[in-house]
Amino acid sequence: MEEWKTYKLGDLATIRGGKRLPKGVALTPVANSHPYIRIRDLGHSRVLDINPIFEYVDDETQKSISRYIVNTDDVILSIVGTIGLTGIIGKSLNGANLTENCVKIVNLNGLESRFLYYFLSSPIGQAEIERGIVGAVQPKLPIKNIQDISIPVPSIEVQKKIADILSSFDQKIELNNRINHNLLDSWHYNGSYKALINNQLNNRLAA
Repeated sequence: MEEWKTYKLGDLATIRGGKRLPKGVALTPVANSHPYIRIRDLGHSRVLDINPIFEYVDDETQKSISRYIVNTDDVILSIVGTIGLTGIIGKSLNGANLTENCVKIVNLNGLESRFLYYFLSSPIGQAEIERGIVGAVQPKLPIKNIQDISIPVPSIEVQKKIADILSSFDQKIELNNRINHNLLDSWHYNGSYKALINNQLNNRLAA
């Protein structure tokens, strides 16, 4: 039987904070090469990629916060507000800026990024996150407490197998959601079309 060992997350990875926008600086919806990741961008899918709701920083602001970018396959975690949302950085967000309300988990040693994502998203992982939250008025998850998260870890080969299975489930769910969305659109279209035809027929009968 495969042996699982329990580690502190800080022994297997580096946790680094994001960066607050400089005072007086506002984001812009006009797309450029400097997207800014916020908590609202998390929680929709495992892999985080550019989408129409993203906002951006200007070139000057980018220079001042350029040390706080993320790279493809980094795992990010929300630590203020809605705490515990997580995601994996996709290729389209390589080099994007990260809000101070999230951390990135990098330099993984003996950890597969997808396995880490699924652990943090699991009930056990969420309980570990909850245990580390401090503050009553403004709850937050300090970096030190993220480092202290206990994570049971099998071999990297087993991690990949587990992640492959769960990723396959995710892909099927996403496909089903797209199919259901298309069916709903079709139903709305057909319903509207039939209503229009019905109105036309009624009008002709009444003429």
